[in-house]
Amino acid sequence: MNKRQAELRYELLDHISKRGKGSTGRALSSVDLIEALYFGTENGRQIFKHDSRMPQWEDRDYFVLSKIEALPALYSVLKMRGFNLGENPPDLPNRKTPGIEVTSDRHAYGISVAVGMAEAVKMDKRNSHVFCLAADYELDHGSAWEAIMTASERRLDRLCLIIDENDPRDEPIQERFESFGWRVIKLGNAHDHDDIAFAYLKARITQRKPTCIWAPTIKSKGVPFAERKPEYDDAIYSESEMREIRNILL
Repeated sequence: MNKRQAELRYELLDHISKRGKGSTGRALSSVDLIEALYFGTENGRQIFKHDSRMPQWEDRDYFVLSKIEALPALYSVLKMRGFNLGENPPDLPNRKTPGIEVTSDRHAYGISVAVGMAEAVKMDKRNSHVFCLAADYELDHGSAWEAIMTASERRLDRLCLIIDENDPRDEPIQERFESFGWRVIKLGNAHDHDDIAFAYLKARITQRKPTCIWAPTIKSKGVPFAERKPEYDDAIYSESEMREIRNILL
């Protein structure tokens, strides 16, 4: 874990603590995936094109958060990147918030929207990419697979779907993506900045097919006393626990 990843963890936990609600375990599992997207570089250039001074920059790339439990993680990254979120950003993704591309209050919706955005990018012949972070349990929705099949049929190579798998499954879902014509990249370490950023780079250069980055993550990653413990999935840490976390992370 690098210094930035540690600071982002404390920031998102502080956000959840002040709100008094939030899925701490699932937010912590996703933060490194978002951090590597916004801070990843190749030869000094951003892998994910964005500008906090111009959130609606026409040539930007798009990040769609389908996994709404990870919103505190996204907020922490956006703030560190210089986006002005205001004093009390909403508890659900809302396009009125700088840096948020899609308003959503339900699972799997973001996957469908991301596919539509990628198709629009292709039709307009724009040099933008669409990245979407979804949770593995969102793949239980039929609408998600309809969108996944559409992306393959339309050969939406500007689309990258990141699946945060923090509850390992027995069914071979990755093989399903491949059978539908997607390129699948499985991360060896879904919390390592360089590994994740390199996967995003490979997704950018993939042609004629969409990319799925399969990310086996750890719930509550970075908080030793909470990692992989279900009782901490939705925990609001006490003041003493936050002091301990601060000593660990900062």
